[in-house]
Amino acid sequence: MDSYDILTRFERQADGTWICREPVTVQTAHGPVAVEPGMAFTYGERVDDVDLAELLERLGAQHGS
Repeated sequence: MDSYDILTRFERQADGTWICREPVTVQTAHGPVAVEPGMAFTYGERVDDVDLAELLERLGAQHGS
């Protein structure tokens, strides 16, 4: 799964929170992280030592979202 596919499984809210819309597994330096629909991520919140909101913002910038 490429970075665009990961990005399409989330929706960014007006307050900057990212909400998962479809199940996805995100690969991190520590291994895979399963993300389920409805899970929400905000800046500074770390999952397996990764700030997923920051990661999604970077992916969005790369893909013009």
